[in-house]
Amino acid sequence: MNTLINGREADIEGISCSENVCRFLDQLPRDLILILNKIASSGGGVWIVGGAVRDSELGHHPVDIDLAVDLTPDEMMNVFTDAILTGEDFGTISIRGESCLYQATTLRTESNYIDGRRPEKVEWGKSLKQDLERRDFTINAMAIDASRRIIYDPHNGRTDLSRGLVRAVGNAHKRLSEDGLRIMRAYRFIDRNESGVWNFENSLAQSLILQKHMLDPVARERIWIEWKKILNGTNSGEVINKMANDGILDRFLIGEWDIKYAVIEALKQNLSEFDEIEKFALLLSENTRKEVIEICSKLKTSRIERDRIISIHDRFGKIPHNSKQSLRLYRAVLKGFSEKHLLLEMILKDANISLAKKQLSEFSKSDIKDLLNSLAKLDAQKTQVEPLANGTWIMQQTGMPKGIRLGRLKSWLHTIQIERDLINLSDIELVLSTLSWENCDFSLWPELKFP
Repeated sequence: MNTLINGREADIEGISCSENVCRFLDQLPRDLILILNKIASSGGGVWIVGGAVRDSELGHHPVDIDLAVDLTPDEMMNVFTDAILTGEDFGTISIRGESCLYQATTLRTESNYIDGRRPEKVEWGKSLKQDLERRDFTINAMAIDASRRIIYDPHNGRTDLSRGLVRAVGNAHKRLSEDGLRIMRAYRFIDRNESGVWNFENSLAQSLILQKHMLDPVARERIWIEWKKILNGTNSGEVINKMANDGILDRFLIGEWDIKYAVIEALKQNLSEFDEIEKFALLLSENTRKEVIEICSKLKTSRIERDRIISIHDRFGKIPHNSKQSLRLYRAVLKGFSEKHLLLEMILKDANISLAKKQLSEFSKSDIKDLLNSLAKLDAQKTQVEPLANGTWIMQQTGMPKGIRLGRLKSWLHTIQIERDLINLSDIELVLSTLSWENCDFSLWPELKFP
C-alpha cells in the first residue's frame, strides 16, 4: 500500500512542496507510510517535522524522520499498542518500524521557562501553527503534510536555508533563555557539511555571546550529546574555533579557549578519518591528564568514552621504535588505532602544540613518516591474539605458584610471542629456556603495552 490517506488538516496556510521534497516523499519507506495512514485513519493529523524537512529541502536524504501529531500521547498509545513512551513529559512516543523507530510527538504549547532548561507548563494542542512557534530556529520550524504534499513554513525557514543562515524563531534572546542547550544546537546547525559553515543572523549571533551563561544550568549529559555531534561534523574545526572566540567552550571545558590558537588551528585540518572521541582527545592535547579526567567527569561521559579519551591523550608525544618487533607490539596494543595515533602525532608536530607536563620522546616529522611507511609494509600478524602459553602450562614448566609473579611471566612471554610473531607453543618453550626469570625483579619484566 503506497497511497497516503489524508489526515486532519493543519490550522495554517501552506504551499506545494518543492521538487526536492517531492523526491523525498516519493521514497518514503513502506513502514512509515503504514504509520502515517494508521494515524490518519484514527482521525489524527500527522506531519513530518524537524531535520527531515530541512534536509529534504536541501536535497539530502534524511537519516531520521520525526513526526508531529495532534493526537494525545494516550490516544497514540491506543493506536500503536507496541509503541514505547520515550518522553512522557513532552508527549513523545517511539513507534516500531520494520528496522527502526520513528518518534512521534504530540503538538503542544509551552510556557514559564523558569530555569533555562525546561518549561514549567506543557499543554497538548491541536494547532500546528502554535507548535512551530515554540521551536528554536526557523530551519527547524517547518512541517510537511505528506499526503497533501504541502509544506508549512510560517517563519521563512526555506529562505534562510537558501541564504545559509541560522535564525531564531521570533526573539533570539527569548529563545535562548528558554533552553540553554539551544546555544549548542545553534553551533551544530551552522556546520552544513560539504556546503561549509553557515552564518548566524545578527541578533542570534549577539544573543549567543550575551546568553552563554545559560549553558550553566543545562544538564552536562545533554551538552555532551550535542558536543559529540559538533565534533562529528565535517567542519567541526571551524565551528569549534567560533565557539572558542565566542566564549562558549569556556562554559563547559577547563581553560581559556580563545587563546589556544595552536590546538584550534589543528582542528581545522581535514580530520574526516577521525571520530568525535579522537577529535576531542586532540582538542584536549594541551590539557593535563588531571584536567582531562575532570572534563570527562563533568561532561558525564560514559566509562568507555572516558577511557578512550584518556588512553589517546596519554599516548600523545610517544611513538614506537622503527623495528619489526616494536611495531608488531605497537600494532597489537593499539589495533586499528595504530596508524591514527601516528597521524595525530603528525598533526601535533605540524601545529607545534605543547603537550602539558609530559616526558616526550625525541622525534621528528620525518621519523613519523618513516614509521607510517614501515607500519604499512609490516607483514600481517600470524600469531594468535591470545597468549599461546597459559598459566597452567607455565606452572608445569617452571613450578611457579599462582600469583603476581606468574601473571607477569605470562605477560612477558605473550610480549615476546607478539614481537617475534611466534605461532607454536614449542617456540614459547624455547624462549622460556632463555629467560632469566628465577632470580630477578619481576616488576622489571616487559609487558604487552605501549608505551
